[in-house]
Amino acid sequence: MKTKWMCMILMLALALHLSACGNRQENGNSFEYGSINMDPQSEENDLSENTGNESSNINVIDLQDNGTDKNIMAVSTVKDSDFSGKVSGCYYAGGSRIIVAADQLYLCDTGKGETIASADISMEDLCVQTFTDGYFVVGQGQADGGINGYILNKDFAVQDTISFSGLLSDDFIVQITGIAVSQDGKQVAFGGLQGLYLYDVSSRKVRTILNYSEEGTAGNMQIVTMDSLTFTGNNTLVYVGMATDTSIGGDGVSVYGTVSTDSANLTITKKGDYKVDTEEVQKGGNLLIMPQSFDKNNGTLLMLDTISNTENTMSFSSRSEGKDGVYCSGQGKYVATAILEESSVTINIYDTASGKRIHTETVQDSNSTYFLRIPQILILDESGTCIVVLGRGIDEVSTLITTFGFAG
Repeated sequence: MKTKWMCMILMLALALHLSACGNRQENGNSFEYGSINMDPQSEENDLSENTGNESSNINVIDLQDNGTDKNIMAVSTVKDSDFSGKVSGCYYAGGSRIIVAADQLYLCDTGKGETIASADISMEDLCVQTFTDGYFVVGQGQADGGINGYILNKDFAVQDTISFSGLLSDDFIVQITGIAVSQDGKQVAFGGLQGLYLYDVSSRKVRTILNYSEEGTAGNMQIVTMDSLTFTGNNTLVYVGMATDTSIGGDGVSVYGTVSTDSANLTITKKGDYKVDTEEVQKGGNLLIMPQSFDKNNGTLLMLDTISNTENTMSFSSRSEGKDGVYCSGQGKYVATAILEESSVTINIYDTASGKRIHTETVQDSNSTYFLRIPQILILDESGTCIVVLGRGIDEVSTLITTFGFAG
């Protein structure tokens, strides 16, 4: 079965543009529009169901913004796009742009409701990073399962392909979150089981920045892994990982810190009372958010300002909140949490500066299969748009994408 997708513009009264994607399923030679989940429900508002059909127009949806005056969100005519295959994820690509992963990667402008370009790249799991002149996409290949990276320019044309599995002869890369591109796009840092490395894009050569056993010590702390990496400048990395206290031994604890790609100067900050889920660390603007591991979740979130190197902790509305996913906006102004129920997911959006919850939205569907796994959530700061992706990792269902607006 082949799935074909569409992009659309969702417009608020004050020219707020939102985007959504629907799916079109092929059975034999006939096409029909599949279900487009547009079922947002505000915290104090009744659910208004809306299911796509063979018409290319979507109905008007009433939304209530955090208990205040209603905003009427009118949806424009759906514009056909070139998506095909099951959508496996959507990723922030700067401003109003997102990258949609399906049979290949598609660069979309949500403000214009257009698919700008595509790239013949297909991977199981991937991460997307932006830099000054383009995009960096890294993930596991579907054919061999190896970790590959792609550097694309602003026009979404592939400039370089990196096979990370072939770069090291005596070390192994643990996870794709431990790979980061510099802000100028000229270097890619990546962490292995034994050390931290730097790939030069122009020369295609690799050098060791840091050997954990020889240079990975600061005070009494010894680095074990650097599982998440992000550049804060062209020569400085912030990492999140695990370390051991050499003075007392024992199991590793969560740590974060900085390391220079030039001199290997290393700082280590111990967070022994807070277990970070390193695969879920995200960077929005200058803010690094470090969600807790679900088994240690207590309704708090650790955040780090990478410019001032100061940390802050946010408390959610309940102690159980955060175990079903924490999501950072593209510029770091907002974070969202997901709360899964049997046939719905509730999204709470928080302002990172004040720590206050500013919006609550509930998405429902009659098929409870969509709520068996944690959703993917994107927040676009400029337009105040939240994109909720359901079912992307569940083969039995088509991917559903819902959008809603919120006031910051």
